[in-house]
Amino acid sequence: MKHIRGISLDLDDTLWDVWSVIRRAEVALHQHIQARYPDVASRYDADAIRDLRNQIVETRPDIAYDLTESRRVSFALMLESCGHDPEDSHALMAYFLELRHEVELFPDVQPALEALSARYDVIALSNGNADVGRLPIGPLFKGQVNAASAGVKKPDSRIFQAGCEQLGMDPEAVLHVGDHPIEDVLGAKDAGLSAVWVNRTAAPWTHPQKPDAEVQNMAELVTLLESVR
Repeated sequence: MKHIRGISLDLDDTLWDVWSVIRRAEVALHQHIQARYPDVASRYDADAIRDLRNQIVETRPDIAYDLTESRRVSFALMLESCGHDPEDSHALMAYFLELRHEVELFPDVQPALEALSARYDVIALSNGNADVGRLPIGPLFKGQVNAASAGVKKPDSRIFQAGCEQLGMDPEAVLHVGDHPIEDVLGAKDAGLSAVWVNRTAAPWTHPQKPDAEVQNMAELVTLLESVR
């Protein structure tokens, strides 16, 4: 991987545990709804709100790739079903996004990002709706691409191509790093990028095509890249 000049980084479950963030956000959102729309909260608990969002993803392929819009539409349907203005969904979504950005980085992430950004151009490349510009680590990134901006989700090659375009590099010069075997590793490899699998859970690799390397955390990634300089 001596030819690598740029790195695209997955965010959720690579830099932080996403489901603990989402669960906290969903509970806090329900409390927020209970204070403002008690009739809605009595009809929809946090699980029901999540189920409605999942239904939108399944039935609206035109917006399924955009996690913000699909969730907002689910809020609109929820409000409308209880006789409230569906336009209030925008305010609910803004509140949810505030909660969604209350992430806790894995301990290895901050020092690793500082080391990587000193040597490479680093961008975020995610299916999710986290905005690194809203996080303290934002200055360590040159930019970001997500499914909403690309119009497709990983493992679609087009989102990786969008990342390469933002970096101004050919795929051969870019390393993608992420936790998901299919969305991150196989998607990146199919798009012509190198790929490192961040396997924090010591899961077995079960696919014929393999990553260029496997690391347990971001500190190991820094060590790996230093060894191939």
